[in-house]
Amino acid sequence: MIKNVILDWSGTLADDLSAVLRATNLIFREYGRDDLSLEDFRRHFRLPFSGFYAEFLPEATSEGLEALYERHFLGLQDEIELLPGAREFLEFCRASEKRTFLLSTIKPSHFEAQAARLGVLEFFEHCYVGIMDKREKIREILRIHGLNPEETAFVGDMVHDIETARHGGILDVAVLTGFDPVDKLLQAGPTMVVRNINSLALVL
Repeated sequence: MIKNVILDWSGTLADDLSAVLRATNLIFREYGRDDLSLEDFRRHFRLPFSGFYAEFLPEATSEGLEALYERHFLGLQDEIELLPGAREFLEFCRASEKRTFLLSTIKPSHFEAQAARLGVLEFFEHCYVGIMDKREKIREILRIHGLNPEETAFVGDMVHDIETARHGGILDVAVLTGFDPVDKLLQAGPTMVVRNINSLALVL
């Protein structure tokens, strides 16, 4: 029985794919690159995202990319909403007394602004944000909070999330509402695939 749920933010709870793509394309233009289509972005974007930028903008520095992303993304923050069913799933976790955590690469200040505006901070026991490689954090989270791996699931929308769950020895659940398309996710062989986060409540 799953008693603990660790959730990704972008593409799992928050509908920010369009905003991230627009900010990324604005960065590409700064370096004289053509925009990526949504299809191409979803095919190539990956975590840790340093690998993505190393492939497409090898001349860019991490400091330069961070400054550009901050500048271009801030104007898009207020457009981001929760994905359909996200709030209902969080309410389900609270009602069924499942310990709920967040593990995401999102910049802390971005998460705080979005989560506060959307009114969801209260649902999480602890939020781990700004984590570039979630695989390096998952076992620490389990240890710090005394989570039994056999009773814990990690839910995310990317191959990296599947890999993170396996690294921690916990159930991996892939949702189809985010950054990685279904064919990319299926190649990673997820244990469980759900159409959206609210569908998972029925399973749990």
